Amino acid sequence: MNLPAKLIGVLFFGLIIFSLIILTSCGPRPQYKTALGKKKLKYYNSIQYDQTQPKEFKSFNKAKKR
Repeated sequence: MNLPAKLIGVLFFGLIIFSLIILTSCGPRPQYKTALGKKKLKYYNSIQYDQTQPKEFKSFNKAKKR
């Protein structure tokens, strides 16, 4: 297979871009997008901004086991 150098460069560049997209999409989710993170945010916002006492949050450290 005898491909021109320009075509090999374009294919290599495309492979690098494709692999970067795949690797960045598999990263961990931010805390504020998870169910536990949303509960924490709601709890802390109620403490900081509301005048009423929030109901007790059961636990922040327990994550659901799958």
